[in-house]
Amino acid sequence: MAIAVAATLEQERASVSRVVNILHVETNLGLRPGGVERLGAALLGLGLAERVSATSVDTLRAAPFVETRDPAYGTRNLQAIAQLAVDQADRIGQIVDSGAFPLVLGGDDSVLLGCLLALRRRGSPGLVFIDGHTDFWDLPNALVGEFSESDLWVATGHGPEVVADLEGRRPLVDSRACVVYGHRDRQEQLEERSEDVYREPMLVRGLGELRAAGMRDAGNHAVGFLAAAQIAGAWLHIDADCLDDALMPAVDWRTAGGLTEDELVELARIVLGSGLVLGMDVTIYNPGLDSDDLAAGRVLAGAIEQILR
Repeated sequence: MAIAVAATLEQERASVSRVVNILHVETNLGLRPGGVERLGAALLGLGLAERVSATSVDTLRAAPFVETRDPAYGTRNLQAIAQLAVDQADRIGQIVDSGAFPLVLGGDDSVLLGCLLALRRRGSPGLVFIDGHTDFWDLPNALVGEFSESDLWVATGHGPEVVADLEGRRPLVDSRACVVYGHRDRQEQLEERSEDVYREPMLVRGLGELRAAGMRDAGNHAVGFLAAAQIAGAWLHIDADCLDDALMPAVDWRTAGGLTEDELVELARIVLGSGLVLGMDVTIYNPGLDSDDLAAGRVLAGAIEQILR
């Protein structure tokens, strides 16, 4: 009860004092051409900057997507992903150092590296990872060789040095400071590969486990876990496919089920209210797969607005 009350008080303070700066990272390097790079433009077109009272909006564009696969790891664009991460970390670092709150609009999940690198330059960060998938596939054995299958695996220090050891700072986040919530690909993990995120020293809860605990208790558990890790600050990652597929069909890898908008908002607000989170990214929504009136985009924009309110 004490933790819940503390989180509520911090949430009220944060909602009053938070100054949001938006960084639109226009990239498809970790997925495929054809849509996710327009996530930020679509949400901004729906008035997101005004809805979260952002004081600035900046754009960072990635290098063009190249189909050539790395011969050892079977994925694409590793060097370009690494360079984008460094450039992105520079921009995010400036926002954090100014005292503002960076809201990063992807793009695909490779933007997570730049977000964490910005915090890693300043100490040992934590991560709250809310995603419909765990993204913990080892690159040589990933299902289709897209980097967004493996961003958490790389961020925690695995894989090729070019992305896993950015600036000699491997890992970008310690597994013991990672909260992994909301996935619903557990069966696929068990059937397709031997590595298992549940064997890592992370706080891991799939969708069913979150609902069994309740969003408030799960959020407070995440806050307590991060606080015990003695982090210098945490990052909040929200992949749009964490939402129920009925609300968010505009993603490249669809999976039945998912969080309701209210569940996501409650969970994220508790985490943000702790005062531990220094920034947040949103990824994977693909406007090219949405309806003409961007119905899924409107749900996502509404959720972001409520989370940051």
